[in-house]
Amino acid sequence: MREFLRSAWSNLFPILTVLLLWELVVRLGWINAFFLPPASVVLAKFAAMVGSGELFESFRITAWRMTFGFAIGASAALVLGLAIGLSRPLLAFFSPLVAATYPLPKIALISIFLVIFGIGDPPIIASVAISTFYPILISTLTGLRSVDPILLKAAKDLGANRYQITVKVVLPGALPVIMSGMKMGTAVALIVVVAVEMYIGQTGAGHVLAWATEFFKIDLLYANVIAIGLFGIVLFKLVDIIERLLVPWANRD
Repeated sequence: MREFLRSAWSNLFPILTVLLLWELVVRLGWINAFFLPPASVVLAKFAAMVGSGELFESFRITAWRMTFGFAIGASAALVLGLAIGLSRPLLAFFSPLVAATYPLPKIALISIFLVIFGIGDPPIIASVAISTFYPILISTLTGLRSVDPILLKAAKDLGANRYQITVKVVLPGALPVIMSGMKMGTAVALIVVVAVEMYIGQTGAGHVLAWATEFFKIDLLYANVIAIGLFGIVLFKLVDIIERLLVPWANRD
């Protein structure tokens, strides 16, 4: 319990310090309260949004779009990445295609998705899927290539066949790098879903952010930004837990 309290305090102390400084600089008039309301005002608005259920409703929609898009993009990236990484002919075929399409700004594809899917959830989900696809694909390929050649040689010398080497050596060795790509994909998914909702969404956290900006609801704007930050922290904690379960040998704590 003592260790838990110490860890909780070490995480809370920087946040409380920033909130206190935020409150002071506004109350002392160093920053115009119209552009940056006091922290107490923003937190009160945040609490009101939680109490009314407004916050949960907007983030429920955003979380669903993000999860669905991430699942599509991550699944496609893992399947294609493993296929490419374990097959030289496929690697030779797909490498130029990946190199040509990876630099394309994925946000710019929103217009194409609108033409293809129309308005509503599909273009938002498609934007999340294509944006998370490449980080996870690249990390999968990198992970497969990063396996220690000595381990591969040792497995061959011990009589392991190709399937056994892949399952027992290659995949476990690549998994830590793949999980790093999953973390990056999670961050990208959150960024993209909020950005696209601001642009074309009629609901969701991004839409609330855009509406608050347009109508100068400054307290709502900052409260929503805080909510998005907290949502991101929860997502990363969940990914950390999954990583600890799937890759316990990579845990250096």
